[in-house]
Amino acid sequence: MVRRCATVATLLLVGLATAAQAEREDPSRWPQRTTALHLTTTARYLGDRSVGGVGLGAEVAWGWGRWQALADARAGWAFADGGGGPMVRAGGGVRWLARSFQPDSSAALQLYLDAGAGIEHLALAGGGLTVPSVWGGWGWQVRAGGTHRRLMFRFILRIEIAPAVDRDRVARVLCRGACTAMVTSAPFDEAFSGGLGVAW
Repeated sequence: MVRRCATVATLLLVGLATAAQAEREDPSRWPQRTTALHLTTTARYLGDRSVGGVGLGAEVAWGWGRWQALADARAGWAFADGGGGPMVRAGGGVRWLARSFQPDSSAALQLYLDAGAGIEHLALAGGGLTVPSVWGGWGWQVRAGGTHRRLMFRFILRIEIAPAVDRDRVARVLCRGACTAMVTSAPFDEAFSGGLGVAW
């Protein structure tokens, strides 16, 4: 009886290990966990004022089949008419692997969609601005084959929507009180961000 139970347990362990290995090697599924680094650029409207920036982002994601849950952070430098300053961002979201095309065993070309929420703080010369937002995006990646199936090279695009930041404060921070009145009274602000990165 003991020997039979041991045999069954061994077969189950071998089967689970084989299934886990197959899942890790299947390019149509995300690895169980990935880490990523990205070079990013951002263009944001706050009222009718524009703010741009460049930075470095980091991400940790956990995969279940074609889905991933992710947490990301970004730090960089913002540029505005009234002077620049550091910016930091943190957030999270979900990602769906929409398409995976593998012409041969060396690599797979993949398209994914993602969405999430985050909060960004700009520490500019005229003061600080905190901008919460929701975002949606898409990306393309090349996922290596062979013995490096966890390695992915990415191109990222995101569109962000944020509730309108107080216009008087935006004018004080970005223009130090020297700019004209805001032209727009839109209830939200938009931003566009992109990046290049590597994940493993």
